[in-house]
Parts: sequence; structure tokens; C-alpha cells
Amino acid sequence: MNILLVNHGSAQSWGGGDGVQIRETAKRLLQRGHRVAVQNSNQPDVHGADVVHIFNCRVQQAFPQQVESCKKANKPFVVSPIWVHLGRALWGSRGSMAVLQKAVQNGEEASQRDLQLLQQRRLVVSMPEGNLEAHGHGNYHAAWHQQIPNLIQQSDGVLPNSWLELKAVQNDLQWCGDHTRVAHYGVDPKLFLDADPEPFRRHTGIRTPFVLQAGRIEAGKNQAMLCWALRKSKLPLVLIGGTQHWPSYAELCKTIYGDQLTIIDHLPQELLASAYAAARVHCLVSWMETCGLVSLEAALSGTPVVGSNFGHELEYLQNDAWLADPANPQSIATAVEAAWEAGPHSARPQRLKKRILEVFNWERTVDATEDLYRLVLNGNA
Repeated sequence: MNILLVNHGSAQSWGGGDGVQIRETAKRLLQRGHRVAVQNSNQPDVHGADVVHIFNCRVQQAFPQQVESCKKANKPFVVSPIWVHLGRALWGSRGSMAVLQKAVQNGEEASQRDLQLLQQRRLVVSMPEGNLEAHGHGNYHAAWHQQIPNLIQQSDGVLPNSWLELKAVQNDLQWCGDHTRVAHYGVDPKLFLDADPEPFRRHTGIRTPFVLQAGRIEAGKNQAMLCWALRKSKLPLVLIGGTQHWPSYAELCKTIYGDQLTIIDHLPQELLASAYAAARVHCLVSWMETCGLVSLEAALSGTPVVGSNFGHELEYLQNDAWLADPANPQSIATAVEAAWEAGPHSARPQRLKKRILEVFNWERTVDATEDLYRLVLNGNA
């Protein structure tokens, strides 16, 4: 097959799990004898492709044009939606940030009422572009949110990264097609399994145990709420991720956590693997995850993992991690403290590590991907 993998035009500068999935998928499709091209483009050149595979339907400036490019050229296309409900996720991320900004500016007591409303899912988040409520309704980018179902229904198949994501695509985007496969994320054990913590310690000078969160530093990843939750714990906190897209959010994290916070903009993969191994706990209590790939990477070092009860991580983490409510700082603190006390040799991280090795690998991801391509092109698989 001639296969074209497409991400949005700014994907290279943003990074993220979709880019990792494209890279690992392309590598294995090539090994299996297919011809593969990759484009980070809002208006991809689809000529010559037998099937086009679009990643991430959430990007407003990209997805409509990508679909149009395929339809104009009469090319079959499938979509990896990378979907969480945009309205609810934006409500949570923007609401959490606004509440914490108020707490920093006006004092903790001034924000208590808003924090309680956030936890109860009753806060109305007001922004210049419109308002959002916890169930995702409101006039913030409402026209775009209403456009996505029509676009996704024009595809010839969908390839979500979990059954929970598929259910969300069916519920939120009214997908009812039967050209569907589930392609769980994979992790490379050669890179992340039982990595050596010493290179990270030498690189940073950090030799005491710490809490780690890897990923872009932004409201969707909810690092500021993690800082708020742990601010009285005196636990060292390390954030590894780019700050260039939202520098004011990184400053909010610094203001909340002070000198106990270390922010590292970027690490090569080998040092990131070492950082996972050096951490006492990895935490990703996010509003935006379909998987939380960094949690799986960290888990291969045996590091206890704290995840979010909001997205689709449950399908990956199950009962082998500590889950917390991204709106509730006490919930986050309790989960982090429990994971810290349990340590890497306790039952949960050992079970999660074993299951990732057995189930979540890129070969299986590409098996499902290839299967969907054949189903779309041949009517059977």
C-alpha cells in the first residue's frame, strides 16, 4: 500500500503522543513492505496515496482542510481522533487555571468558593471568546465543536487509541460506522525498561527523590493544580516539558511552588528515560489525555504512577496506578502521597509494568492500523 500519515502543520513544534504514534507507525509499516510518507500539513498533498491517515481531529485550523484535501482528490481516509470532549476539557483546564490565578493574586481564601465550584462541576468559566460549563456546553468556540461530528463522519474509518475513546467518539461525535479498530499506544522497552537513573542525576545534580511530571507545560496538562496540591508537602517537584507556547502558565507554577520546583524545558529520550527511573512518583493529573503516554513510559521503570480520572487513561492504568480528580487538590495530594509511600517495589507499579510489556507495544498498534487500512480498501480484513 501507499500510505500517507498526516498531522497538523504545527505538530513538530508542539510535540505530543500523536507525533510519537506517527513515527512508530511509519517505522513499522515500512518494515512490513508498505510505502509510507509523513506530512505535517494543514493542506496535505494526498496524490499518490492509496489511503490517507489523519491524526488528531481537534485542531481547528487543520482538520477541516485535511478532510477537504482527501475529499477533493477522492482518496479514502481514516482518522485517529485523539479525542477527549473538547468543551469539558477546556472547561476544566481554563477553570483550574483561572481559580489558581485568583488564589495567587488575591489569597487562598478569596479562591475557596471558586475552587469548591470547580470540584462540584458548577463553575462557569468566562473568557473573551465565550463561556463554558462543566458539561461542555457554552458559546466558547461552539461553532467549531459542532463542526467536528460532520467532519469525522465523512471518514472511511476511525482508529481510536482505546475502547473508552471509541465510546467517547460515538457519544460526542455521533460516530456510528463499523469501519473501526482500536490501536492502543505502545512503549519501546529498549528505551524505557528499567532505565538507569544516574545519567539524569549527573545531568541535573538532583540526587534526592522527587515527584515528576513530563509533558508540555500548559493548562490542559494541569501542572499548576499539581503545584497547588503539593505546595505544603515540601516534596521536590520536577516538570519536564516545553514552556514556549504558554510561558505565563509556567510562571504560575513557579509562583505557586517556589524554590522546590525545577522546570526542564527539554531532554533527549535517553535522559527522559533516566528521569523516569530517578523519580519517586510520576504524576499526570490532566484534563486532556486519551492515554497519557508518558505515564506508560514512566511505568516501565517501575516508577509509581498517578493518573487522572477524567480522560481515557483508566483503560491503560486500570487498578495499577493511583487516580485523582484534576479539579481537586486534596485528591491529587492524597494520591501522590500514597504512591510515594508505596514505592517502586510495591504491587501496583510492578503489575502495571508487567501488563505494559505484555499488552502495549507498537507492533500491536500497527497490527490494528494495517487491519483498518485493509478493511477500508478491500471491504474485509
